Parts: sequence; structure tokens; C-alpha cells
Amino acid sequence: MKNNIKAYNSGSIPVIYEMCQTGNICEIINETVNWREDNTKVSPGILTESLIIGMISGRKPLWKMEEFWKKQDTNYLFGDKGIKAEQLNDDAYGRLLDKLSNVNMQEIVSKLSLNLLKKHGETIKRAHLDTTSISVEGEYSENVDGDKFDLKRGHSKDHRPDLKQFKIGLAVQESGLPIMGELLSGNKSDKSWNPEAVKKMKNYFDGKGYDDIVYVGDSATVSSYESLKDLENIKFISRFPENFKLVKDLKLKALEENNWTNSGMLDKDKSEKYFISSYEEEIENEKYRFVVVHSKELRKKKEKTIKRRDEKEKELLILESNKLLKKEFACDADARKEMEEFISKKIKSRYTFENNVLEIVKSKYSKKGRPSKESQKQEFISYHCEIKIGERNVEDQNKQIDLEGCFVLITSLLDNSNYSAINILEEYKCQNSVELAFKFLKQPVYLGPIFLKNKRRVEALGYIFILVLIIASFFEYKVRKSLKENKESFPQPRNRTTDRPTVKTILETFENILILVIDGKRYYRTDEDKRLFKVIKWAGFDQDIYLKNSVFQN
Repeated sequence: MKNNIKAYNSGSIPVIYEMCQTGNICEIINETVNWREDNTKVSPGILTESLIIGMISGRKPLWKMEEFWKKQDTNYLFGDKGIKAEQLNDDAYGRLLDKLSNVNMQEIVSKLSLNLLKKHGETIKRAHLDTTSISVEGEYSENVDGDKFDLKRGHSKDHRPDLKQFKIGLAVQESGLPIMGELLSGNKSDKSWNPEAVKKMKNYFDGKGYDDIVYVGDSATVSSYESLKDLENIKFISRFPENFKLVKDLKLKALEENNWTNSGMLDKDKSEKYFISSYEEEIENEKYRFVVVHSKELRKKKEKTIKRRDEKEKELLILESNKLLKKEFACDADARKEMEEFISKKIKSRYTFENNVLEIVKSKYSKKGRPSKESQKQEFISYHCEIKIGERNVEDQNKQIDLEGCFVLITSLLDNSNYSAINILEEYKCQNSVELAFKFLKQPVYLGPIFLKNKRRVEALGYIFILVLIIASFFEYKVRKSLKENKESFPQPRNRTTDRPTVKTILETFENILILVIDGKRYYRTDEDKRLFKVIKWAGFDQDIYLKNSVFQN
């Protein structure tokens, strides 16, 4: 009797499915959206789980999900629910997106994040926030009245100003795990979203027992006096933007005093040293703490930039001075007045220069037109401004380089015992953890162009992307934490290793897992790469996760 044998390339499906189960995605969705169990073949929660699994492990666009699931053993995941691959089609996912567009997806995002944080023993002490843009192609219906989300052209962070876009606002906690995500209109300004997001997070997390969070953002967080007022009674750290006059004053004060504290090499940024000075100042009767940071690496970069900028400026000044030289003045006084204004506005103390008023004698006929035989030339004196541009004033240039080689942080944390100036700098330097999360989200292999014609579906799908990011981030976190605790390394190409593999690298390990189903029992190949089982272990799962407690073949 012949054996009934099938083979499935399961990839990372089982581990991602277990991550979804850990976060209770299915239960959260089913409890939140409006649906009827008696006339629904596949629940919204299962559809959401299957969409997330497909996006992470299969990297397929929405309209290819049915094709993806037909190549998988759906009985393995959904057999007890009687779900077939044909039911996981684009129409079903379209109806799911319609349902999701009618609920508060931000709350779903935060519920999933808090579930996973608690399951992994993590908390929220600090929250880092930022935004990114996602370009879209195609035509879309007009907004329904009251919609806050819209597809617009705006500042494109993926360098596609020709396309409409939407934006994603994201916050991560101190370990880089997402705790909040929001879909924004394509032209939503970071300057308006950042303080709004901080207040919204504080209101939400205070009610969940996280009432001592420090919020960390870039300069968009405190872009104006109004945004500072919005942050009253909130603990925050932010880059202090240059549009405040106080920034330059604080830099000049720190440079003049020259009383820097050497912070050494920060744990999160071991590539350079920082020198800091700390001050307390009031803005509109509110006291804040400021940390002026001098970076030698930043100074080197600014030195190159400023010198290139000064060279171009000198070239323009020479052109303008040559143009001025050609201009005729009727008297010496008029020429000197024009020359002094030019020097005052354009040169000041920035460049050395030589100046002089030239008297040029010219002879010409007194009348226009063809001169007669009797016509005689007359002599005229014209006055010209001669300005020779010399070298850049070195002292002034170095002062500018020193200024631009510094940046200023502002914080409402006034208690030096809890947060030193170095601690504040360290927290701000962790801001790139949001950018690293976006790096995963923006990979075309996961997103690709969005061709949904309904903008509400685009918004709902955007929130699915955030759920994908949350699951992927916790998956990456589990592997990295295990590597650190066990003092092990993740294999890399060319015999290299790392203890901080990216989620993309980890997922690639699972790409070629082949599961054999023989007479209903699941087996690994006998020649399966044993390193795979170490990765499964690092992810926090037993190797039998692919077999569901079937017989394991050595």
C-alpha cells in the first residue's frame, strides 16, 4: 500500500502564528469589530491573523493571499475551525478592511502591544516617537465627511514627492518595542502630530498603570511656544529647535564658559565622544533644563559643510562685486554710500576685503545718434565701487563651526538625582530605535505599492502594517534576548556572527524548511539543517512547533 505523502514549505508560519496567539490578536479583533458569528465563515480575528502571517512569512501582496495559502497546510493552523484556503481570498480581506475601518484601530494596536509587553515581562519607562511616509499609487474616492485620514502630497520621507502618501506615526519603548501606532494624512505635519501623540499616549497609558513615562522626540516635539504649553505636566526630552533664539544663546554661553563634562562613549553610541554642559532657564514662566552637547564628529562634518558653503558664498560675492563695479555713479558720495551698504549687508566681518572708489574719465558725444562733422566729444567722470573679496575670517569661521558642532536638548526633568545630563543625552540618542523599526516597515518586499481604491481600506491596511511591525519586533526581540542571555551568536554569511540579527535575517533562516506529511503525520527532513533548531529555540519555541507533537525524525 502506497503512503500518502505531501510536502510543504512552511517557512516561518508556525512561529509567527504562535506570536499572534501570544498577543491574542484574534480575540482582540473579534471583540472590537461588529460581526455576526452565525453567518460568518471566517471570523475577522482569524482573517487578521492569516493576513499578518502571510505578510511576514510569505511577503505576498493582498491579492495573492489565496494563492499563498493554497500552497500551505491550512489544516495545520486552522483545521479545528474548518477553514479552507479558498476562504482566505482578497474579497474576504476586503470585507475585513471595511470592518476594521469602522473601529478604533489605535486602541487595537495599543492592546496588542500591552499584551505582548506583559507576556514578555517588559514595561514602559520611556517612549520614543517619530513618523514616516508611505507612497501610494492610483486613484482614490473622495473623503467621507468627518474623516481625519486622507491621501495627500506632502514631505516625502521615501523621496517620492510625485505621489500621494499617508504617514505612520509610531512610538516604541526603551527596548525598541512598538507601543503606539497611528495612521496620518499625507500632509500631516510632525510639528502638530508629535505633541498631540504625547498627550494621547499619556492619557491612554496613565489609565493602564504606566503613569511615569518619559516621552522622547525630535525637534518637532517642541517646535513652538504653543507646543511647549501642550507638554505642561508631562515628562519629556526633545531636541531644542534652532528657531528658538535661546538655542544660540545657550551654545554661545557653553562655548564661552568652556566648562564641558566629558560624557565618554555612550552605551548606545560607541562611535564618538560627547561633551556636555547643563543649564536651567525659564520660558514663559516655566522652568526647563537644557543640555548643550558638543560632538567632535558633528564638528568635523560641519567644518566640511561650512567651508564648502563659504567657498560658494565667496564666489557669489565676487560675482556681485564685479556687477557692482560696472555700475556708474554721478558722484563720489553716492558710490561710497552704495559700497558701504554692500559691505555691511554682504561682507560684514566674514571676509577680508579691500575697497576703493574709482574715478573713470570717459569721452562721448553729448547727443545720441549719429554725430555730425561739427560734433565734438566731451569728457565725463563716472564713479565706481571697487571691492576685492579676500579670505574668510578664520576666527569668525571657527566660531560658526563650533556653534553648528553643538546641539541643545530640552527637558522638563529637573531632578538631577534621577536623570543626569548624561542620562538625558543617552535617552535622546536612543531615538534611532524608532527609525530602525521603520526600516523594517518600509521594505518593499513587505509593502509594495498600495493599489486599494477605497481610502478607508488603505487606512485599515496601514494599521495591519503596524500590527505586522509589532509582531515582527517582538519576534526579533525574543531572539536577541535569548542570544544575549545564553551568550551565543547568530550565524551570518561568510562565517560571520552577530548577537543582534535583524528580523529580516532571522526570517530568511526559515525560508527553506520543508515539512513532510506522511499518512497524516508531520516530519522534518532527515537532512534538515540542525542550525535551524537553534534559531527556533532562540525564538522561544520547541522544535516540535512545526510538527504539533508528531514524531520527530533525527
